[in-house]
Order: sequence, then structure tokens, then C-alpha cells
Amino acid sequence: MAKRKDIDEHDLFRDKPQYSNKRLKISLPLPPSVNHMYYNTRNGGKRLTPTAENYIRVSRALINEAIDEQKWLRQNDSTWYYVDLVFYMPDRKIRDSHNMLKLLLDVMQGVVYKNDYYAQPRVQSVEYDKENPRVEVCITTQSKNDRIKAINMQK
Repeated sequence: MAKRKDIDEHDLFRDKPQYSNKRLKISLPLPPSVNHMYYNTRNGGKRLTPTAENYIRVSRALINEAIDEQKWLRQNDSTWYYVDLVFYMPDRKIRDSHNMLKLLLDVMQGVVYKNDYYAQPRVQSVEYDKENPRVEVCITTQSKNDRIKAINMQK
């Protein structure tokens, strides 16, 4: 087991969660993958596709609704979060769920947490649901004990 002193010396800046028992559950549409998120401009830059812009608009509305209904309280700015995910795909085509993480985490930035730097995504499962493709999201804070347990799992 890692010693607490060793863990503290290697810590990034983080705040202790103020509301450690809070959990936010959200059901969102599947985000466009990184491959379908941007288009190239004439100047060589990149812009969000209309599909990605629409995803942001729709998802933020759903997120804000869930925040109000579940009385989610945003933590201190440097609190780390677990973002547990279950993807439900519309067909059995092979898709990389990890390519969907970028926009999914970005859309919650500034609303659920200050910066997606503090989000630790964990894809728990990928399933098939032709009738209702979506991603189920459950957000919780990372406690010091959670962190120590995660570090010790790797030893």
C-alpha cells in the first residue's frame, strides 16, 4: 500500500470535495466522434460542424435540466471527478467510444465542472439499443480514499 506522505508529495493541485455524496446522472444523445466534429476552413483552421454545434446546444439544455432537478452543486474549482459512461449504440457497427469523449467532456465544462482537465472518464460498457441510442453519464467526485485505492491498484 502506498504511504500517504508519498501520495501527498506526488499530488497535483486538488481541492477536497465540498459535497462528496453528490451524484449527477444524465442521459445524453451520442456525441459526434472527433472524426465528425470539425471541418477545415479555407484558412487552414478548424470549425465545429453544424452537427457538433447542435449537439452542444441540445446537451447543455439536458445537462442544465438535470442539474436543476438533481440539485447538483458545483464543487471547488480544483475538484477531480469520475465520469462513468455507458454507451448505447444504434447498431452493431464497430465504433470507437473513445472518439466520442472529446465533445462529451467539453460540453460539461463550465456547467458541471470548471474545466474538463479535472474529469476522469471511465467507459464502463458499450451496449446496443436500436430504439434509444445514447450515453448514460454518472458524475461523482474523487475522494482521497478513491485516489489512494486507484494508485494502489496499479502496484
